[in-house]
Amino acid sequence: VEEQSVRAMLGSVEQEYLRDIMRALKEHDGTAVLAVADRMAERSLSFEVALQELATLMHRIALAQTVAQAIAADDPERAAIMTLAAGFGAEEIQLLYQIALNGRHDIGLAPDDYAGFTMTLMRMLAFMPSTAGTAAARVAGASAVRAPAGAIAVAADSKKKTV
Repeated sequence: VEEQSVRAMLGSVEQEYLRDIMRALKEHDGTAVLAVADRMAERSLSFEVALQELATLMHRIALAQTVAQAIAADDPERAAIMTLAAGFGAEEIQLLYQIALNGRHDIGLAPDDYAGFTMTLMRMLAFMPSTAGTAAARVAGASAVRAPAGAIAVAADSKKKTV
């Protein structure tokens, strides 16, 4: 019996897909997020289950950020969870978790599960607190550059500058 076969039979999503999504979110890479969703679609994975398992992963990341010993030392996912926990702010994980929960609720209202799943992921990218002002870069497929904390970019008026 192989893990991949059991996961397929149970309809669960391989953790690597979820970690890839989290890494792409961390990098603010919309192209990579959609590429993972497309790979999942090719395998006919359940997007509703994926959102559930993504929320579970975010819960574990939040635990690792707050109470590291809550993730058992012998947990085979511990290293990956700790790496992800270090890559996100606690507020970001809390926000992403809430978006995942709302996405699970809304997926049935979407035109199809793929649309509901990818819109949830796009919402995660759009509302990441540290990415304000970088939507154009993400839409263009470019790597987003984070503005310094508290920076306000004023592009409409050339006489004004970044504060």
